[in-house]
Amino acid sequence: MKKQCIVRTFPANYTNPTAKLREALNQGWIVVFSTPFECGDGKKGTEYILEREED
Repeated sequence: MKKQCIVRTFPANYTNPTAKLREALNQGWIVVFSTPFECGDGKKGTEYILEREED
């Protein structure tokens, strides 16, 4: 069965802006969709929908 999760990355001035995404990709998740979102102060991050096969 396939499972999905959502991970967000943030602009470079945030602490560990891509840590969650890198962690998920290292665990076998793959990106199936991404879209920008507003972080505030006119900055944008990216929201990723990830998917992987699970037993």
